[in-house]
Amino acid sequence: MPGMENLPLSDGSRLAYDWQPDGDGAPLVFLNGILMNLRSWKGQSGPLSKIYPCLLHDFRGQLYSSKVFPEDWSMAGHLADLKALLDALELERCHLIGTSYGGEVGLLFAKAFPERVQSLSVIASVPWSDALLKRQVRLWRDLAEVDRGLLYDAVATCSYSGDFLERTGTFFDSRKAEFGKLPDDFFTSFVRLCDAFLGFHMSPESLGAISCPTLLIGAGSDVLKTPAYSRIMEAHIPNATYTEIPGAGHAVVIEQPKTVTGYLKAFIEKHA
Repeated sequence: MPGMENLPLSDGSRLAYDWQPDGDGAPLVFLNGILMNLRSWKGQSGPLSKIYPCLLHDFRGQLYSSKVFPEDWSMAGHLADLKALLDALELERCHLIGTSYGGEVGLLFAKAFPERVQSLSVIASVPWSDALLKRQVRLWRDLAEVDRGLLYDAVATCSYSGDFLERTGTFFDSRKAEFGKLPDDFFTSFVRLCDAFLGFHMSPESLGAISCPTLLIGAGSDVLKTPAYSRIMEAHIPNATYTEIPGAGHAVVIEQPKTVTGYLKAFIEKHA
């Protein structure tokens, strides 16, 4: 795919990435949601790459990267992969931007490597999961092994607002068959990512150790990772700012790309 390269990792796997070096200042590093890929950020990376260098990549297990995991894989494993990518491109500091699963990886990375993170933007993410969220992710995990069509419907139902689905329902229906034709290892890797998420937990003390300026964006109609989670993080991260986008579902970066981009641009300008 044009613009995409691969970084070999020490265990023989590879990370797919797209490095857009034009622009000034510290780069923006985008971290995907669990079923996203590095092209899913076009509503943000398109306009922002005209101002700042931008780095997009697929996590291990996502569409364009290797589907190889150590046996004891957890979300913390993404930190070593991300650090290897930053080191390979000689990027000392960056603005981390993550949504959902990617926001949670961003929280872990900002705590583990504060010297590498100039600012952190966390969109529709959580510090831990309640019983309802865990049950939902377990359902996705199980559906990935038995019925890809139902998985697609289950994810869409939780990820988008009713208004957005009403306006774009035909488009989503047309992509359902395409989703079902993705390779088997995509779905087996999705199961591993779900398992990693189910083991993720950041205590209030861990959140309190995040020292960089942090923007928390909640989606007002998010039924999966509700804005209450972002409010919890606001209370514990010392240098955090919270904003909420009314009417948006969980996949707010896709539903309201211009609004998200506007908040990111203003925040990054403040902490450039």
